[in-house]
Amino acid sequence: MLIPKFLLAAGLRLPNCITVAAVTFLMTSSALAADFTGQFDQTLVFNSEETDRVVFNPAPPQRWKDAGVSETDVHVTTGQLVDPVTGQGSLLALLVEVEDEDPLLFVDQNDDNMISASEKFTMENPKNPYLWEATVTIPLKGGFFTSSSIFVEYFQRIKTAKMTNDDRLIRQTTEVLARGTVDVNGKKVAVQYALVEKKKVNPREGWQGVDADGDGKVDMDNLSPEAAKADNEVVIFRVGDMFVSTKKADVDKNQIVLRQHEAKEYKRLELYTGKEFPDFTFSDFDGKKHKFSEFRGKYVLLDIWGFWCPPCRKELPYIREAQKRFGSRNLEVIGLNTDADYTIDSMKKSLRDNGMIWTQAKFDSVMEFLKVGLRVNSFPTTFLIAPDGKILSMSRHERKEPDLRGADLLDSLDEVLPREGTK
Repeated sequence: MLIPKFLLAAGLRLPNCITVAAVTFLMTSSALAADFTGQFDQTLVFNSEETDRVVFNPAPPQRWKDAGVSETDVHVTTGQLVDPVTGQGSLLALLVEVEDEDPLLFVDQNDDNMISASEKFTMENPKNPYLWEATVTIPLKGGFFTSSSIFVEYFQRIKTAKMTNDDRLIRQTTEVLARGTVDVNGKKVAVQYALVEKKKVNPREGWQGVDADGDGKVDMDNLSPEAAKADNEVVIFRVGDMFVSTKKADVDKNQIVLRQHEAKEYKRLELYTGKEFPDFTFSDFDGKKHKFSEFRGKYVLLDIWGFWCPPCRKELPYIREAQKRFGSRNLEVIGLNTDADYTIDSMKKSLRDNGMIWTQAKFDSVMEFLKVGLRVNSFPTTFLIAPDGKILSMSRHERKEPDLRGADLLDSLDEVLPREGTK
């Protein structure tokens, strides 16, 4: 048997039972144990996946007298934005609307409980005339990070049940990410991690992301292979043709260390429109076993949902109508239920009471597929899949996919599905 010279030079004595294959394995394992190091940026970036709504109410003039705002044709509302670093609703904000002009957002950046003209952000509407947005920068003091950011959206003309005509609806990001760069074999790879208490990072908990495609950005969408929400676990990402996880992310030492893994350790099923949806098995509430591939030849609306989830329940009337209206146009609805606490009889009754007559998978039969394979963290998550098994939409309409939410679901299906009597 030939022993590598570097092993002999180290004075390593091998027992007779060690074979060439074993030595090769040791060499391969050693190579895959490579670490790659990098550093953090000092600017915290917002996490678009963690958001909350805030209702702004009419503001008295004394709240905006120092902002340089005219009293002519002005509608001013005020609210408290959540500071994503502290998690507290402590940032005083004003929304100023002037006829025929873009809305203005003022945010108390220096935390003096006053609004000045220098704390102004102009809102833009790149998506539609009733949705305005701005990115707010908040300076930080007394630590490694120098600033954080909040992404704010103003939904013009949209009201909730408890809002008055003078109130305004705002949605903001509530979490920030510590971003950095790691040198992986000479390639600069962007990484980012959720900030936990005391401005620390724990790569085994919370959102994290790695730039897998080399475009310099990290796509934090719920279904992106570049993002994952860790739950006391090591998360492995693909970077080109390599696979890495975070070994260390130490803010105090400004050090990030990635560790390489073997391809077989990467369990994620990467999804995108045009790709074939992976086959999987599941059991329904009658105990019948299914394979997803048995629904080939149908358009499939695959809904990952639970009764525990208010947004999921809000979507049920539209899914019910979709099943009723488009069943004759080759549509099959399949639900992947995520309720953990129930009896079979109680769940079957709840499904009947809610008119949910389509196939439903039990959570325990798809839990591994959802958590490890798809890594779904947002509910509901819905897919529209073509008869050939390829994904038509993952309900991300900002990517110009057919919208699968609310009444837009019905419009999307009517446009995509073949008319009765056609193929």
